[in-house]
Amino acid sequence: MARKLSIMDSGWLMMETRETPMHVGGLALFGVPEDAPSDYMESVYRYMVEVDGVCRPFSQKIQSRLPGRLDAAWVDDKNFDIDYHVRHSALPRPGRVRELLALVSRLHAQRLDPGRPLWESYLIEGLEGNRFALYTKMHHSMVDGMAGMHLMQSRMASSADERLPAPWSGEWDSRKKPRKKNVAVAAKSGVLDGVGSVRRGAGQLVDLLRLPKESNVKTIYRAPKTQLNCRVTGARRFAAQSWSLPRIKAAAKQHNGTVNDIFLAMCGGALRRYLESLDALPAEPLVAQVPVSLRSADQAEGGGNAITTVQVSLATHIASPLGRLVAIQESMQAVKTRLGEMPKSDIDAYTVMTNMPLSLGQVTGLSGRVSPMFNLVISNVPGPKETLYFNGAELLASYPVSLVLHGYALNITVVSYKDSLEFGVIGCRVTLPHIQRFLDYLEASLGELEAG
Repeated sequence: MARKLSIMDSGWLMMETRETPMHVGGLALFGVPEDAPSDYMESVYRYMVEVDGVCRPFSQKIQSRLPGRLDAAWVDDKNFDIDYHVRHSALPRPGRVRELLALVSRLHAQRLDPGRPLWESYLIEGLEGNRFALYTKMHHSMVDGMAGMHLMQSRMASSADERLPAPWSGEWDSRKKPRKKNVAVAAKSGVLDGVGSVRRGAGQLVDLLRLPKESNVKTIYRAPKTQLNCRVTGARRFAAQSWSLPRIKAAAKQHNGTVNDIFLAMCGGALRRYLESLDALPAEPLVAQVPVSLRSADQAEGGGNAITTVQVSLATHIASPLGRLVAIQESMQAVKTRLGEMPKSDIDAYTVMTNMPLSLGQVTGLSGRVSPMFNLVISNVPGPKETLYFNGAELLASYPVSLVLHGYALNITVVSYKDSLEFGVIGCRVTLPHIQRFLDYLEASLGELEAG
């Protein structure tokens, strides 16, 4: 049975071009078990492809008959080919992380086949330190980044001895817990509630747009145009690194803040350094668009997108690291207060209205040529606190690989795993040179906060 895409999910399809593929991904690093046989990697690959059917959403593709995919719906792919979606690769010697990130950069730049289910997974062997990697990408219309990470991690084992089906195996359909049905409401009441939500959501947006531009409370169209906000090419560069979560928690405690405050301050400091190195730092603060999940962790298998977005000042115009942190905290607190006062229906309406200009800018080609709605996307995705295993191999690290758009050439996403924060930085290879330097700038920014 066909399942129609929501307005938000369809928007990701309409925005996609060769230069802006609309998929998100994850790069997971695993340790080969010490007692593994010589054919271990081949056995992992067989585990991934020899499955008893394929579950949703992995089994579904897009069906559409109208231009612009306005009638797009998910349908089961009757000609599903697991060998197309799951691929086996190897790194050239010496198999350094540098070569791995270069490979992921190339793979992430390639669009998914619109005639097939919109996902691919690559088993990559030959990584130094007796490790291997798994890079998986899924279209944003299929799952948002947060749900995608939760979905993959929820299908890993909690011990080396436990054996679970591959994440896309049809066996997961029989393991799903029955979802509670929503209580039906009268159609007339639903229409009235919807109209009210749109009106209140519009009121929230108007209130924010009326605030002075120099206010720490941000909304769309309150960002300066920078080198981050140009047209992009299809080439990508991906950089990744782990930071100690106890170390970041200590810095947060030192400054009476949260882990997210320190994360945003690290990003603000790194962006200030990066733009200074290009002699392109604006006098006004950069503004980050920050996705906020509206679903619980156990709702990841529902598919689609369940997020809103808020705008936060990164205070890049402030030279003092501590002054920058305070400004970021004030901006984030204002966001939390406003969201906390809004019911979910109003948040949904507000989300559609604030993201519609983004979709229209991509479709019409205006993005990257006019003033930006914000400067970049920064995400913080909570992850598992316990050790996970994939067919007996321990998960060592899990890095998010997000997307960039015309006018928004950089994305920084972090995922927590056990005692680490796993940073994934991706940008347009041509528009933004030397993206890998961000890792050094992030470390320097954290060091400044610790010294303060």
